[in-house]
Amino acid sequence: MTAALALAAQPTHVCSGDQPVILSEIYQPDLNLVYWQRQAEQDGVNYARFLAGSECHFTSKSTVLSEPEVAEWLNDILPEHPDKAAFSEDVAMLADMFSYLFDLPRIGIRLQVLQQAMCPKFHVDKVPCRLVTTYTGATTEWRENAVDGDTPAEHSVPPHSVVLLKGDGWWQNEGRGIVHRSPAASPEEPRVFLSFDFAN
Repeated sequence: MTAALALAAQPTHVCSGDQPVILSEIYQPDLNLVYWQRQAEQDGVNYARFLAGSECHFTSKSTVLSEPEVAEWLNDILPEHPDKAAFSEDVAMLADMFSYLFDLPRIGIRLQVLQQAMCPKFHVDKVPCRLVTTYTGATTEWRENAVDGDTPAEHSVPPHSVVLLKGDGWWQNEGRGIVHRSPAASPEEPRVFLSFDFAN
C-alpha cells in the first residue's frame, strides 16, 4: 500500500503501509500516527510467548543506549531460548530504524510483559515521537477528535504493527498529539510490548 492510498483510506492525520518506508511519513506536518502493518515472524512470536509464560518470570527492562549497544544489552538481559537470537535481531533492527529516522545518538528502550492495560485512559504523550509495537497482544488504540459534539470514533492498530505516535513535544505540535491508550491485557492474553523514545 502506498502512502497516497493509505491517506485516502483513513483519517487525514493517520497513514499506514505494508513496507517500513512508510514510517518516514511521520515528518508530514498533518500526520500524527503512522504505522507499518507487517507480518509477524513466527520465531519472534514464539519467543514473546516464552517471555510471557509463567516459567520465565520476565516482567520489564528499560534503559538508554546508543543503537550499536542494543544487541549486546538484549543478549545480557533476555533469558535463553532457541528463538532468542531471532527476537533480539528484530528488536535491534527496529532500534536501528528509529535511531536513523530521527538521527538520535541515544534512545530510550522499554521491553515489558503486560498483564493489564498500562495506560487505559485516552491521553496524549508529552514527547516528540514514540515507537511502539507488540509481539503478542493488541498494539495500541487511538481516537479521532470529536466533531460538533459527536462521540469520537475509536480505532485499533492491527496486531504486530510498528507504530509511530507523534506527541505534543513534536516541533509545532503542542495540543495536537495523537490521542491514544493501551489496549486491554490479562494473564491469559498478555502483551509483550516494546517502545522506543527520544533520549535527552
